[in-house]
Amino acid sequence: MIGERIRYLRQRKGYSLSRLAKEAEVSKTYLSNIDRGLQNNPSLHFLEKVASELGTSVEYLISDEFEKDMVKKG
Repeated sequence: MIGERIRYLRQRKGYSLSRLAKEAEVSKTYLSNIDRGLQNNPSLHFLEKVASELGTSVEYLISDEFEKDMVKKG
């Protein structure tokens, strides 16, 4: 799930929801809904902004690479 990936990377970077929303210039409410899985299909524009701020790619956020990384870290 995209929200889980964003939350994981956000926490790893030490960002609060508020800080990521501000830095990525996205709505805090919308980001929170994505983060909690209440919203599941964010726009490409939203993903580009968030991915850039988190130092990753849109492809990583939407791919199964996240699951592979989590299994390795187990």
